[in-house]
Amino acid sequence: MTDLLPKYDSPPVVETVLSVQFAPLQNFSSAHAGWFWKNYLDKKWGAVQIAPRLDDQFERFGDEMAWSRGAGLRIATRPEPDRLQIIRADNERMIQIQDTRFIYNWKKQAGGYPSYDKLLPEFQESFSSFKKFTDDAGNGPLKLNQWEVTYVNFLRKGELWQTINDWKKIFPALSQPVTTIDSLFPEDFRVEWRLTIGNNLGRLYITINRGKIGSEKGEEVILLQFTARGPLKDENGIGFQSGFDLGHQSIVLSFTDMTSDVAHKFWKRRA
Repeated sequence: MTDLLPKYDSPPVVETVLSVQFAPLQNFSSAHAGWFWKNYLDKKWGAVQIAPRLDDQFERFGDEMAWSRGAGLRIATRPEPDRLQIIRADNERMIQIQDTRFIYNWKKQAGGYPSYDKLLPEFQESFSSFKKFTDDAGNGPLKLNQWEVTYVNFLRKGELWQTINDWKKIFPALSQPVTTIDSLFPEDFRVEWRLTIGNNLGRLYITINRGKIGSEKGEEVILLQFTARGPLKDENGIGFQSGFDLGHQSIVLSFTDMTSDVAHKFWKRRA
């Protein structure tokens, strides 16, 4: 299916994330994270930094969704380790681990976007090392419960748009609120959608937002972000790789359907 998807030689994507979530590892600590870094990854993964842990996410449907409403309060019964970010020497790849997550990031530097077909084997290789580590540490096998794919795109000012009024050149189906008041002018915008994928196989979250990179003096961009995620369950036949495939397909087709032919030409669409 990947071969049949639209492809771009110069897409606006600046970050891609492949992630799996699993049941909490018992007795996992920052020392375990350092053990994985030093003994299960090669020397090109040379730098680390600590980040706040990510809350667990669960996509629920039907009765499960109804019962989960209002269940936003989570009380920790034990100290929870932070998230360790392990950065490759070229700064283009990052592995993130915590007691419930394994995450593989690509972040744009000088080079171009590596295709999903290239990133998926990289994830699989690194994740295999992590699974071996959890087995050796007495925490395996992992009980996976969710897959997640994220694509972050920067649409830079001066390329396809100059002012907020140009957004329709990129997103033809979007329109500003209709008003008869002549003195009202568009100043800013934020758009969010939540869509169900297939027969409750997952959800796709789409956000369009205008902002600046880094600080108030940073480069102005339109941020276009897609996050697809869903449950991993034997009964629906979704393993993490098929979940990634499903999320990637949903993201690429949605990105193409919601953006204009003018934008596709600028991003050098070739299929």
